[in-house]
Amino acid sequence: MNPYIKLPKVPIAYGRQDIILIKCRDKQVLHLGCVDRGHLYERFKRNELMHQRLAAVSKELWGVDIDEKGIEYLRSQGFGNLLVGDICSLDRLQGLQNKFFDVIVASEVLEHLQNPGFFLEGVKSFMKPGDTELVLTVPNAFRIDNLFWLFRGVEYVHPDHYYWFSYYTVCHLLEKKGFDVKSVTVYSFQKPGILAHKGLLEGCTPSEEQQTFFVKKCMGYISALPKRLITSFLLKRSPFWGDGIILVARITRYGG
Repeated sequence: MNPYIKLPKVPIAYGRQDIILIKCRDKQVLHLGCVDRGHLYERFKRNELMHQRLAAVSKELWGVDIDEKGIEYLRSQGFGNLLVGDICSLDRLQGLQNKFFDVIVASEVLEHLQNPGFFLEGVKSFMKPGDTELVLTVPNAFRIDNLFWLFRGVEYVHPDHYYWFSYYTVCHLLEKKGFDVKSVTVYSFQKPGILAHKGLLEGCTPSEEQQTFFVKKCMGYISALPKRLITSFLLKRSPFWGDGIILVARITRYGG
């Protein structure tokens, strides 16, 4: 048994939503974990909620989330085809039975599930073999921020997460559950390069430029510079230092 996994050359994207939106354009889409609990209201107000953006590009959009209040809010904003339920028990949800989709999106979901393998078995019931694409994103176990926080003696992790995934572990899980991984992309929230930052004067009014606001932005940029330099160096060495992994997978037959 070889524990040394050679990492492939994969593309890197800056943010994850754009790739998902391209996959879902003019398609019948099932969005799992559509509420984005904890960020719903602020992201909705900024028009940054994934479900909002999917609705703008997809031909037909369905959403499932266990957060009943979040689903009620989305309904109040005019969204339809929304179901409250456990995504690990999709076959029990009335309205989804005997329904198939072109794309199933589960973004930043797998790490929240106590049994991700059970979820993957269930989601296959809504996939057309060789046709439906399952688009998954997961946080990367080896992302740079984890390294920085470990130097401080801190594990930086969402309190509701059960797992960290790496390239090999997430691909291995998918393959064991009968999926064929078609593509892998790493996403990062920071572009490489010391100048890849928002303009120092962005958002300033003339009066702020003349007072302390500009100074604070300069100090913030300078304090973040060492991290930016290290991040840029590591990302150029390998995209697998990035924040997360985007996978596109299909099944070849029912039952995996």
